This record gives sequence, C-alpha cells and structure tokens, in this order.
Amino acid sequence: MDTRAIVVVAIAVILAISLAVYTGMIPLPGDRDTDPAADLSSTSTPADTDPNDTPEPAAVSAPGGIRTISAMVIWAEPADLGGFGDLDGLVVKYRFYDGNNRHVTFDGSSVSMEVSVYTPDIDRRGFRISPRLLYRGFATISRSLPEGDFPLRGIWIPYHELSFNEQDRGIGRIHVKAMFPDGTSVKAEEWYIWPVRR
Repeated sequence: MDTRAIVVVAIAVILAISLAVYTGMIPLPGDRDTDPAADLSSTSTPADTDPNDTPEPAAVSAPGGIRTISAMVIWAEPADLGGFGDLDGLVVKYRFYDGNNRHVTFDGSSVSMEVSVYTPDIDRRGFRISPRLLYRGFATISRSLPEGDFPLRGIWIPYHELSFNEQDRGIGRIHVKAMFPDGTSVKAEEWYIWPVRR
C-alpha cells in the first residue's frame, strides 16, 4: 500500500474509534441514590455558558451522574482533514448540566441522541424561507465528553451527508434531543450561518 492509503486507513480507524457507538449498561436499582450534601449554587444558566470559553473544573461536576441531568448545551466544530475531503464534516459537541447548573459527567449509560441540521431562514437570493431539513441522524453515546481539547470527540456528521441545494446559504440551526434510559429527555439548539461545503 502506498503512503496515502495508509494515512487514509489510519485516519479512518482513529475516527471510528473516537466516534464509536457503544451500547451502555442498564442502570441497577441501587444506582439511583444521589448525594444531596454536595449542593453547589451557580449564577449562570447553561444557555449563558459558552463551553469553549469557560471550561469547567472537575471539582464542579455534579454527583449522581445521568439521573441528575436537566439541561444540555451543544455546539459544533468543523472537522477539516486536509486532503481527505470525504472525511470533512461537523463534530457536534455536547455538555450536560444538572438543575443547579453543575456540569454532569457519566460513563456506562446508554443515551440516544437525535441530531437535526437545518438551513438558515434566508436563502442565497435573500428571500425568507422556511428552514429546510438538511440532515437527521441518530447516535447512541455511553459517556459524557471529557474535559479538554479533543477535536474529534462528539457526534460526527460528514458534509457529504448534508443535502444542500443551489440556493442554500449553509447551516442555519443544529438541534439535538438526548433521550435517557428512564424515558426523560432534554433538547438544545445552536444557530450558525456556515457556507455551503461542496
């Protein structure tokens, strides 16, 4: 195999490992206990928090894991892999919070994520339109994202799966719904105007 093929295979393996979908374990009845003594208050809400600007220290994480989640913040980052255009896309990142705006981490629980991507409400001609669905997909996550800079961690959406037409300006809105094993769910949206990628 030539060097380029080896690099493509290596990147594909790295992406597959970092974006692998795991089936989580069903929580046991004894896992329902929480620690009420660790109640910290916060002055900001998840909607006011930009996860890229304000990384949360691990000491602020809420006890209780997935059972305490009441809000989610999402954002997306472009994944440009240089000469491997068919692997370029978006990586949708997520962060979960409890009712006191503390960052919630978990591992070993199965959370279903529904991701929808829409066009902006104005097309290339400047006409106001009803946002059109560009992509809808599903993923299952089994853990929260780690703290720090991990550019390929999250839900990956390749650009070639976005169904743009000639009049679309790009991506206008990303909507994510997280569904937990106990039947509860949280939703989050982020607004963008990204150019069309071909």
